Amino acid sequence: MKKQDTWGIVKRLFFIGMKFRSWFILTLIISIILALVSTYRPYLTMQVVDNDITKLKDKALMMRHIYLLVGLVFAETILNFFLVYFSNYISQNVIRDIRERLYNKLIYFKTSFFDKTPIGQLVTRAVGDVETIATVYTDGFLMVFGDVLRIVFVLVMMFSTNVHLSYITLAILPLMVVITRFFQKRLKTAFGDERNWTSNQNSFVQERLAGMSIIQVFNRQESEFKKFDDINITLKSALLRTVFIFSLFFPVVELISSLFIGFILFYGGYITISAGVVIAFIQYISMLIRPLRQIADRFNNIQRGIVGAERVLGIMDEDYAMSNRGTVQKDHFDGKIEFKKVHFAYDEKQEVLKGIDFKVNPGETVAIVGATGAGKSTIISLITRLYDINSGNILIDDVDLKDYELYNLRSHIGVVLQDVFLFHGSIFENLAFGDETITLDKIKAGAKEIEVDQFIEQLPGGYDYVVSERGSSISLGQRQLLSFLRAYLSDPKILILDEATSSIDHESEKLIQRATEKITKNRTSIIIAHRLSTIEKADKIIVMEHGKIVEEGKHLELLDKNGYYSTLYKAQLRHEVELEEEEK
Repeated sequence: MKKQDTWGIVKRLFFIGMKFRSWFILTLIISIILALVSTYRPYLTMQVVDNDITKLKDKALMMRHIYLLVGLVFAETILNFFLVYFSNYISQNVIRDIRERLYNKLIYFKTSFFDKTPIGQLVTRAVGDVETIATVYTDGFLMVFGDVLRIVFVLVMMFSTNVHLSYITLAILPLMVVITRFFQKRLKTAFGDERNWTSNQNSFVQERLAGMSIIQVFNRQESEFKKFDDINITLKSALLRTVFIFSLFFPVVELISSLFIGFILFYGGYITISAGVVIAFIQYISMLIRPLRQIADRFNNIQRGIVGAERVLGIMDEDYAMSNRGTVQKDHFDGKIEFKKVHFAYDEKQEVLKGIDFKVNPGETVAIVGATGAGKSTIISLITRLYDINSGNILIDDVDLKDYELYNLRSHIGVVLQDVFLFHGSIFENLAFGDETITLDKIKAGAKEIEVDQFIEQLPGGYDYVVSERGSSISLGQRQLLSFLRAYLSDPKILILDEATSSIDHESEKLIQRATEKITKNRTSIIIAHRLSTIEKADKIIVMEHGKIVEEGKHLELLDKNGYYSTLYKAQLRHEVELEEEEK
């Protein structure tokens, strides 16, 4: 992802925040009023000490001044509340907007992006990094503006009170700027390391949780824990570096502030100025140091937010979306599919498909078989345009795939994958899948038509039964049946079944076989299966080996050829017989 300069990121975040311009303006007005109120208070204190308390000329006037001081304190409290609340209100609205824009970007990215990017890193950016951007608004634009305004007003009031002391006080400003800049550079590096190692840890944990069964079966708990511990120790070191810099920065600022106040007290006594002026200047110095320190603190937090923003905006700036320049849209597909000299590779190193040619006529059921790695499943990804081919052509109804409007194309294709993905939610929600035209009655009717209604109704709550993440609370066979029903409900003209009958129980296999016969009727269907006995009735069988088509024909024709298909078929029959004998 492209490296972005800090100022460019700040400008972008500012313009994103301008979507809430009216709230910005209101908060700026509050900042101005708060700066005026807070800087007037020391001046009024000076008047009370020098004129009211010391000289005791007018007791009533003194009481009015004291009441006014109390009123100013209450006003500051109220204004501070609204300043903090409104800045956070703006921040949370901006964060919501960024989250939506980021997620809306991610869901249109190519599948190849997710193949190469660890999910844990994406989760860190979509959640953790986005959250850190909030500090740019809560501690950023508005608060820094208020702090700068307060510094300006304080300097004006100081010079109107005592010019000589004011010039001496100004000597502290360059020192504070140098110190802030020194720490700021080191914090940016520390924050970057912190976010990177947090992202690495999230990726590691997410991947290991997904593969926990493999870790346990191979007894790799200790070695995996050691890897996690190494990452965790590095993350701890990165966090402690950040904490160390923070911990050193504030005491240094406090020390300089205290020494300077002590100097003012000493110098005030030396040149003999009034007690009120000394008290006012002590307050003004505190009011000057506090915003300077706060600005430094805010810049540190802003730096963290900018590091997060750089990572988030880096994703948002990338153009990983599948090209969708096609204009052809159809309400109906005939279902003719044709591959012409198709070459494809997931990367530049090794071709997966090598000059594939085949045709599927409308309404035909075609099976694609071959050993693992032959390129069968890749064909599915190409028909649905999850990937684009390197060369050649794929045609549907004699129109090139890329000439179709992408979402119109996919609306006519139904897919049942071997690795069925169900989201955490009810059976109904997983079947309707956001399509408002699919009602409960329609789902029940579809389930009855393909004979999967009984097992759904036997679940606790039936169609309201809530499945766990990835559908782990129901069997693999049941998940595949639900996937069949989900594809059937979308009423596609082209249906693709990817290894839909492997690794399931006998009862579920029979249900799937009956469902397959029903949902493939009057549809162009491509079946990719490991169990060759399930595709004997296919109109055509395409046999693949090492990315090439080596045979093509009907089941009996291919057996008569006594070629690669016949070898696969006989080997599988022997394997099934051996399994049956073992079960006996």
